[in-house]
This record gives sequence, structure tokens and C-alpha cells, in this order.
Amino acid sequence: MDLKRELTNYEIGGIGDIKKHTLRFHSYRIGTESGKLTVYAEYDPENSPTVFEGYPSGQELLIELCNLNLELRGKSPEECARVLIRWSMENIHPCYFYGDNVAHLEWNKDDPASYWDVMVNALECYYVHVEEMVQDLERLYTDTMTAFAIRSLMEGKVADAQRIYENVRVPEQESLLREWYRTDDAHRPAVLQRFVEKVAKLSMGLEYDLTTGQVQLQPVVKSVVDAAYFGLARFMAVNANALDDYGGKTNIAFCQACGQAFIKRGNRQKYCGTMQCQSVRNNRKSSDYYYRKKKDGQKNK
Repeated sequence: MDLKRELTNYEIGGIGDIKKHTLRFHSYRIGTESGKLTVYAEYDPENSPTVFEGYPSGQELLIELCNLNLELRGKSPEECARVLIRWSMENIHPCYFYGDNVAHLEWNKDDPASYWDVMVNALECYYVHVEEMVQDLERLYTDTMTAFAIRSLMEGKVADAQRIYENVRVPEQESLLREWYRTDDAHRPAVLQRFVEKVAKLSMGLEYDLTTGQVQLQPVVKSVVDAAYFGLARFMAVNANALDDYGGKTNIAFCQACGQAFIKRGNRQKYCGTMQCQSVRNNRKSSDYYYRKKKDGQKNK
């Protein structure tokens, strides 16, 4: 069993505290900015962007981004750009460098068509630098798997930690498991402490809420990666109220058929809910049943 086949019993914190609007654009183009390959959102007055009240739930967003990172590995920059465009059109735009434009639009009562045409097409505020996004996703994947492995080690599940961590791409001298095995029992807590501190820091800041007229302490979130880190931090911290946005805890697993992460709906679930993977599951169950009955028949002869 490896990481792509199964990862169980790990619960991801929600990110319900992040109330910024997010957007789904229906068209993108590929260009360059200062020599960097860049993906730009496009505004079409006949097909306005879809507006969402915040980000997806913590576990869903982290699953989507970890799977996105695995899909991007080994691809050329141009291929990565096309994958990021597809993902953005299916989910939400990844980056919000200039604050909550939806809130400002509603507050100022501007004409939506003119506002979005200026912000998106003229000023090109909604963009993604492809190489930077790919690097951020790889770093998020590394930190997420490190967090899962640390939790396994804390629970004495060394074999689980090894399986979880095996697809992490870091230099050997920066490997959590290498340091763990090289350290005696008395000093292993210091190893965990050092690697927890390597996880990207969560920035906090003060914001004035136009709707409520209140000053609030909020995580500084300018991208889907930032939002996912907030969920991950709540998972790692025992006192961070690590609940998902639906009021309960949620387990993540990796499908034994396709290797994609999914949300478990039962302790014994090993396959995601796609028709292809459920077909694989049923075929394997039938095969297992056939060979088990055949073996029982041979024993009874």
C-alpha cells in the first residue's frame, strides 16, 4: 500500500472563517508578464463570472489542490498553464491580489459590467503566474504530507508515516523520515518540532469589514493555496477548533484505483465515488470472492 492507494484517518480543519468572495471565470488566455508565463482571466459581459461566498470547505480545497499538484508533475510550463485554466474554470480563480473586489463593487454600487471589464480586461487584476503557482502547489503538497506523517509518528504509526511520505520530493538531508530514523527516542520530539516549524507560516492581519463596520482579525488570504494552509494549520493544531465547515470532522483517503484523494464516507471506504473506480471496486470484489470460494473448495476436498 502506498500514498496513492490509501491514506486514512486524517481529519482536515475547515476554513469557514474566511469570508472573502471568490470568483469563477468562464474564459482565460495565456500570455506573459515580465517574461513570466501567465494565465489571465477574461471578462465577457454575456457570461459574467460566478460569485461565491468564500472558499470551498477546508478538506475539499486541500484535496483538490493536492490532486492538482500530482497532475501538474512532469508537465511542461505550457501544459501546466492549460491544466490551471481547466481547473480554474471548473472550480474558482486561484489568486486574489487586490482584495475583495466583489465587496467593493457592492459597496460602491458601480455598474457591474463596466467594473469587471476594467478590473479583468483593462487592468488584468486576475492572473496567475504559472511557474509560481506550480511551485506553491508542490510546497503545499509537501507540507500537507509532512503534517500527515507527523501526526502518524505522534500516534506511533511509523509504517503509516512511511507510506504517506514516500511521494514527497525533498532533498535527502531535508527528509522527515530520514531524520526520524537517525535520531534516538529521547530526541525524536525535537525532530517533530523542527519539521512542524518548517511548514509555511500562516499570516494574520486586521481588516475592516464594509458590511458589518467592524475591525476583524483574519488570516491573510490572497490565493487558494493560502486558504488551504489555513485549513491545514487548523488540522495540525490541537487547540484550533479543527472542524470542517459542515460541523463535523472529515477523513481523507486516497483511492486504491485512481490514486486521487477523496472524502471518506465510511471507515472501510477505499475507493472514490466515480463510476470508473466503483467499477474497479466491484470487479476486485468479484475476483476476491471467486478465488476465496475456490480456495475454500480445495480445502474441503
